[in-house]
Amino acid sequence: MTNSIHDLGGVHGFGAIPRETGEPVFHADWERTVFGLMMAGMGTLQVNIDFVRSQMEATPPTEYVRLSYYELWLRTLEKMAVDKGAVSANDLSTLARGEDVALDKTTDPFPPEGMAGFVAGGASALRPLDTPAKFKVGERVRAKTDSPATHTRLPRYVRGHLGEIVRDAGGQIYPDSNAVNGDDQPERLYSVRFTARELWGEDANPHDTVVVDLWEPYLEPTP
Repeated sequence: MTNSIHDLGGVHGFGAIPRETGEPVFHADWERTVFGLMMAGMGTLQVNIDFVRSQMEATPPTEYVRLSYYELWLRTLEKMAVDKGAVSANDLSTLARGEDVALDKTTDPFPPEGMAGFVAGGASALRPLDTPAKFKVGERVRAKTDSPATHTRLPRYVRGHLGEIVRDAGGQIYPDSNAVNGDDQPERLYSVRFTARELWGEDANPHDTVVVDLWEPYLEPTP
């Protein structure tokens, strides 16, 4: 979620979001396959979810808006596999032509045991902290206007705006560092409520609010 096409929250000009009644989890079998490949690939390549997101954000903007959801997943998985030395770009081109590839090295496959449970429940991001909370529930805070060049979960549309802490979720993996070096570097996570008018002006519905989960380094106290 960097300062580019990948941070689409609050951006105008893309039309209405399509809503599909009874939308299936997968629209085609190949999407199911890509999902499975990504889950196994993350374990085999030893990468974390924040790193994967940062690699997706490295996709050129014109490609990012053109690719479907799982096409983007597949492109990202291919890029990571090449970068990690699991395959070469030539291997991928050969496979795309429908030809087999004989790899010089093999990688132990990710064990299937427990995969269903992992997909269903994920892995906890909770981490212990030995520092007190900087903010408390009910306190007014401002989202910082930082514009990092690397991965962040601070949406552009809330930067600089005032909100209210509504939940302290404790110490959790800090995505900004986890995406770069795999370091959990836990920070406290808060749920922050913003009014629609604070974010989008007086024309917004006065009754609407948006709650965003924001890590402590993203926030600053109000005067």
